[in-house]
Amino acid sequence: MVRSGLRTLVCLLPVLALACAAPPPAKTASGLPEDKDPRTLFERGKRFAMAGDTVRAEQYLGAALAAGADEKAVLPVFLHVCVAAHHYRLGVEYADASLARHPDDSRLRFLTGALHVSVGEPGRAREYLEQAARELKDDADVQFAVAVYFRDDLADKIAADPYFREYLRLSPKGAHAEEARVSVMVRVQ
Repeated sequence: MVRSGLRTLVCLLPVLALACAAPPPAKTASGLPEDKDPRTLFERGKRFAMAGDTVRAEQYLGAALAAGADEKAVLPVFLHVCVAAHHYRLGVEYADASLARHPDDSRLRFLTGALHVSVGEPGRAREYLEQAARELKDDADVQFAVAVYFRDDLADKIAADPYFREYLRLSPKGAHAEEARVSVMVRVQ
């Protein structure tokens, strides 16, 4: 009995150390952590994310963004946490707001499109994904992902075809080359 208790305690040590290093934040009336230093909030958010505590990670990372932390550094971590917690709608809200501030960020546009797919908004998803594919025309993985979106999510093989062809042009021996070859439409004469 002592051994199983000891094993449990040893397994919990990393979590306990993390909890001791970053105590739960004191909350203001708005529910945000009291600490206003964006770097501290970001670091705590990252620690909670690494420990798998997505609720606290979201709180700290959201507070870091609200306190003026570097959005380019915090947003990817925040969105990763949202996806891990299946909080796609929250991710969409933050991604859309960030994209409005940074309309030239093609990678953010691609990610925002993918999040819109996750929340069942095919119109917005299509708009973002098509634009991202145009802007990131040399990124084979983006071309493949957009092709798969059209083929699988929209059941539109005709729209998917040029993206599969572009993937094959960019990466003829890539990881998805065989799937792309099979998915390319064949001209019927």
